[in-house]
Amino acid sequence: MSRKTRAARGVRVVAPGLSWALLILMALYIAVPMLCAFAFSIYVPTAGFTFEPYLESVRDPGFPGALSLTLLITVLTVVGLLALMVPTMVYLHLRAPRWRPIIEIVCTIPLVVPSIALAAGLVTVLRSMAGFGRGSLPAQTSQLLQNPDLPVVLVGSYIVLTLPFVFRSLDAGLRTIDLRTLVESAHSLGASGATVLRRVILPNIKGPVIFSAFFCIALCLGEFTMAVTLGYRTLPVWLTQIAGSNFRASISMSLLINALTWALLIAMTVLAGRAAPARALALKGHES
Repeated sequence: MSRKTRAARGVRVVAPGLSWALLILMALYIAVPMLCAFAFSIYVPTAGFTFEPYLESVRDPGFPGALSLTLLITVLTVVGLLALMVPTMVYLHLRAPRWRPIIEIVCTIPLVVPSIALAAGLVTVLRSMAGFGRGSLPAQTSQLLQNPDLPVVLVGSYIVLTLPFVFRSLDAGLRTIDLRTLVESAHSLGASGATVLRRVILPNIKGPVIFSAFFCIALCLGEFTMAVTLGYRTLPVWLTQIAGSNFRASISMSLLINALTWALLIAMTVLAGRAAPARALALKGHES
């Protein structure tokens, strides 16, 4: 056996072992802190093991309001983000491919500019608008954007923060399909633009759309900086506030939110995996 053959066989043996070692280390890095936090949350020195901290976090008077506000923001952000980005990315690929580098740079800005800087800039703009005086159009617009029951400014902020991830996901999904051929074929059969988007394009990019929604949900459930700077009591802000009086309850609720995020990730991974074979069959049927 030559030296080159032995080296290649050694690489094939080492590579799987190294991959498993990295996966185990990553799993330990994620699981060990969560298990320690769970043990801390259910063990009270004076009462032993108990799930009372979880019940205390749910019974807190501020929990329903923080939860309802966070859920409202999450739904509006997901709907607004997909309604904005999916048609924009489709148009970019079909009609304006030269603008893609510019749009990519614009969508990447939230990765470069810290969230606190974006929040501080928003606060400055809103205060300057309110400075025009009560009854003026800028002041009324500022009040509308900061409505406590419908925080449009926070929804817009979260949409901006998710742009880098959503742009990459949708762009990669649209690059894997023959978008122009699919759209032209649908138009030749009499389909309108909305019908093409809903019944032709979206089923073929279901996986990227699902992951975009997951990124958005995960950010809305965990984002703290923008919410606290803009003065909204979302779930992360409420968790920070109750940590001073009931630290175990805050840890318990944080674990529940983390578990919910992982459950959503697993569910959307399964849905995206089911969408891939369906897309492959659709493309195969189109080619035939």
